[in-house]
Amino acid sequence: MHDFHRFMRDMTHEADAGRLSKQDAATRVAKYMQGVLRCAHVTFWYVSGEPGQRTMRQVVAYDGLRGVAAHPDLAFPEAGGRYFNTLLQTGCFISGDTFTDPRLEPVRETMLVRFNIHALLSAAFNTNGQTWGILTCTDNVPRKWTVAEISALRQCASELASQRLRRKDGEQLL
Repeated sequence: MHDFHRFMRDMTHEADAGRLSKQDAATRVAKYMQGVLRCAHVTFWYVSGEPGQRTMRQVVAYDGLRGVAAHPDLAFPEAGGRYFNTLLQTGCFISGDTFTDPRLEPVRETMLVRFNIHALLSAAFNTNGQTWGILTCTDNVPRKWTVAEISALRQCASELASQRLRRKDGEQLL
């Protein structure tokens, strides 16, 4: 069993004490999640915009294949809404084979092929009914996500949302 609450609390304390930057603390969370889920990449995204015009902007990513943090300035506009709508309605988006998933057709070439994403697992961070972020785990081969992996990702996303609510100053780790 993974104790995301304790891990997030520890990372928040380290950032608050100035021993880690928020970026470094968030990278450690991404690295931790990559180890838990044994996937290729873990990425945190901020979401902004109105339905139909939403954008997801990368905050931090951990590349488990190379063992390094990745901080490219990536942003992707909404393409057709099927990914966002599923994610926001259910809190989770699961695709074991992105190249054959019809819901992902609008982003196949621009995102999936470009970054070799063959499997995708996403969970939304919600605070007061508003989605402000997405946690994604990807793999470079098709795979069946297990119930335990889906639960772990959702638990981490829930802890990120709770952590934001607990902060008195409105600041969050990510």
